[in-house]
Amino acid sequence: MRHTLYVVSFTQTVTRAARFLAVSDPGQLRLMSAAGTALTVLLAMVASVAFTTSTGNPVTVAMLGTIVSMQSAAVVKDRTPRARIATTALMALPAAGAVLLAAALSEVGKVADVGFIVVLFTAVWVRRFGPRGTALGMVAFISYFFALFLKAELSQVPVLLVAIVIGVAVAVFVRSAIFRDRPHSEVRRLAQALRAASVSVLEAAAPGRSRDPNVLRRKLTGLSDTGMMIEDWLDRNDAALHLSVTSHDLSVRVFEAQIATEQLAGAVWPLGQEKSWPMTLDDAMAAVGSCLKDKPSDETLRAARRFVVDSAADADPTQQVGVAIILAARAVEAHTAVHRITDNVSDHPATLPSTSTKVVTPTTGSMPAADSVDGLEPTDAPSMNPYTRAAIQVAVATSAAMLLGDLISPNRWYWAVMTAFLVFTGVTTRGELLTKAGNRILGTVLGVVAGVLLAAAVGDQPIVQMALIVVCVFFAFWLLAINYALLVFFITVLLALLYGLLGQFSIDVLEVRIYETAAGAAMGILASFVVLPVRTRSTVQEKVEGYLTLMSELIDASVESVIAPGSDVDLVTISRSLDTSLQGVITAAKPLSLGLTTRGRRSTRRLLLVLQVSGRAAHALARAGVAATRAEPDTALSEETAEALRGAATLVHTHLGLVRQMVAGAAFERPERSADSPVLDVLMTATDAPAALRSAVRALSKLNRSILELVT
Repeated sequence: MRHTLYVVSFTQTVTRAARFLAVSDPGQLRLMSAAGTALTVLLAMVASVAFTTSTGNPVTVAMLGTIVSMQSAAVVKDRTPRARIATTALMALPAAGAVLLAAALSEVGKVADVGFIVVLFTAVWVRRFGPRGTALGMVAFISYFFALFLKAELSQVPVLLVAIVIGVAVAVFVRSAIFRDRPHSEVRRLAQALRAASVSVLEAAAPGRSRDPNVLRRKLTGLSDTGMMIEDWLDRNDAALHLSVTSHDLSVRVFEAQIATEQLAGAVWPLGQEKSWPMTLDDAMAAVGSCLKDKPSDETLRAARRFVVDSAADADPTQQVGVAIILAARAVEAHTAVHRITDNVSDHPATLPSTSTKVVTPTTGSMPAADSVDGLEPTDAPSMNPYTRAAIQVAVATSAAMLLGDLISPNRWYWAVMTAFLVFTGVTTRGELLTKAGNRILGTVLGVVAGVLLAAAVGDQPIVQMALIVVCVFFAFWLLAINYALLVFFITVLLALLYGLLGQFSIDVLEVRIYETAAGAAMGILASFVVLPVRTRSTVQEKVEGYLTLMSELIDASVESVIAPGSDVDLVTISRSLDTSLQGVITAAKPLSLGLTTRGRRSTRRLLLVLQVSGRAAHALARAGVAATRAEPDTALSEETAEALRGAATLVHTHLGLVRQMVAGAAFERPERSADSPVLDVLMTATDAPAALRSAVRALSKLNRSILELVT
């Protein structure tokens, strides 16, 4: 008996661990990317060392090829496989040009330092050309930097060019032959991640002592992020070539599964105050759980659907338990539909004609699209291109960092310049840059401590040092999405191992790196505040305005779909654009949520919380509209009911306008909380309220209540 309990406990632990990994890294995309980068570095290191050994060149030449290979694997972010391979191959050109330029300018003293500033300016300026420009600019920067680090001379350029070709060739080989794109496997893993995220959400809403609304919100955010990653997959692939449906059909099915889970969690949360759910709901939730397994049999899915359909037919929609059972039936049907599609993924192109659509189409206020990198959008500053502005800021920051870094250490000033450059990568405002600079200093300090301890433990063992370098590369890029400080930590440990491999390791060198990093971060912060600054608060205001504009668009489109069933409006696309826009608001507002004043932190967090709650209510409203698009056109609402519903939507628009005024800092008259009642009155005017209308009114009411909570 005890042995059986141990086995069950171990199985549950493994299941929870697997679910955690699936939710934290949907589809294992980060894991695969980090593994590909680590393998690229390993193979490039072996090939480069073999080349330098056979030709009698120093091992530093091999390091250049390894660094270029790492950049080629990590920074290429084009949308299609063919474009990614092409960009990877092209990286040899700017890398070679940067090394040649650095070697040539080194012949004339300090001119090479000026050339470095020019290269840094250009590396930022070319980001206007999209992901390819960003990648080529980054490899030019790192190659020029490494050439200065090696003190490369013109006579060494041919050997260094060979090292670059080796690094790029290895990166192309790994990307095209080993870690090549496998859309069918990727979408299957993403579907599994969607189910794992759904289980986590429902577990967080279940009865128990550990119920925490903040935990539930985080789980709901994770579910939304997983849905967005599936949309990103659809943006890069044609579902009709791998599945039995079009991209639009899969997008709708995934959206319905996500929204059904969100609504179910919202319905069962108030019932979780007791120790357990009522038996009828408990059985319905068990049916939902059977559909959230990764490989249920067809009979299991059919049995679950039969059970919840019968339970929903007997449920009382006027009671909370009855509503939860009805929503459980919807969740079962939605996740079963996803199973039917993704469990039969084909490795070969299907014969279904391609009718895919690019589902995510961000509009005003949304996050940058594929051709807008580092969060810089052409609409941010009409008077100056944002890439030009950022390039000027980088040029000023790196110039100042070079002067200050030279005072700290004439031989290590480039660490300050590198920091001043990198803290501008991927940020748009002063607040974001301040946060990133702090994370870089923290990661550097902790990395130096760990690097010293690890280097002392390893000693002079080249094989072990190279193996640990590869391990550091893997963890650096795997954990990057969690926190930038983790990337810096592992890169700093890597540098300690690299210095040991080159026979230049010393605690003094790593100590200087801390000082240089702090100097570079300080110059970056100073430049962001003095040179063409972009205020965090104004950026947040613009992002919130864009989010509310999309919210208004979604409300109108959903309401009209319910009023006139059978329309062909694409509510899923609008909903995903709203999700993307919300991500942009959260990213821009993060520095404010970590601000110095308690009042500022609380108000920002409250705003983000309300926007997230309103976003989920908008999901439910869109789902009602999607359901109405499938109804027959002759089931339109009566004129009186339609006018009442439009009036309710107008009321919500009015309250959204108050949010705009509040965020802009303008004075406004606060409404009464009772202003929510006209929304619910819509059902009183309907002589025969269809399901889509009831769902739309409930969603509008929840949306309106969340907004009133903020503005009152």
